[in-house]
Amino acid sequence: MSRPLDESELPQVRFVTTPADAGPSEAGSRYDMVAPDGNVFARAELFPGDQQWGVRLADRAPELEPAALLRLIARLLVWEVGCCADTVDVVLSRTHDYYSLVRVGGDYV
Repeated sequence: MSRPLDESELPQVRFVTTPADAGPSEAGSRYDMVAPDGNVFARAELFPGDQQWGVRLADRAPELEPAALLRLIARLLVWEVGCCADTVDVVLSRTHDYYSLVRVGGDYV
């Protein structure tokens, strides 16, 4: 069993593209979030759009606050995916809460 992820480890999280045959999905692409110890603790499904994108995040890291997970999603969008949408709607599967990320300069807030 994996140990809880500490927020200080978030800068070392890696994003790994998940193969299309990893299960049914309508998503444009999927990324696993891999902790420094090698454990996958979350999966982000991206739904690209012309002007707005969507992200569904399923995680197994109850110790992380939603704000920390949203920072990881913003990093994924900017540095891994190159998302150029002005807004991104995010739903956290653990709570079904919706959040909107807005592009400000080169980052999402």
